[in-house]
Amino acid sequence: MTFLRSFLVMFAFLLMATPLFAAPDLANGETIDQQKCYACYAKKTGFGNGDMIYTRSNSKVKSLANLKRMASMCNSELRLDLFPEDEADVTALLNQQLYKFKP
Repeated sequence: MTFLRSFLVMFAFLLMATPLFAAPDLANGETIDQQKCYACYAKKTGFGNGDMIYTRSNSKVKSLANLKRMASMCNSELRLDLFPEDEADVTALLNQQLYKFKP
């Protein structure tokens, strides 16, 4: 019983010491957006301006959940090799700068 109690105390301490939800790294999101997202969109538009995709009138992104899904879809479909944290960083950056959806 002592081992189990010690284990539970250590486990509880680790849970308290580890943040469950880390704040997004907006600088990382900006780097990824510029290197991967914006560059791809600039090429797709043919005008060299990646912002046009984000701000077009027929945007498919209508909510924060849509934005998260689009970031995930781009990552998997285009094989960007982003970690989930990177997707969250890009999503947070785009939401802060462009979309301004409420969480």
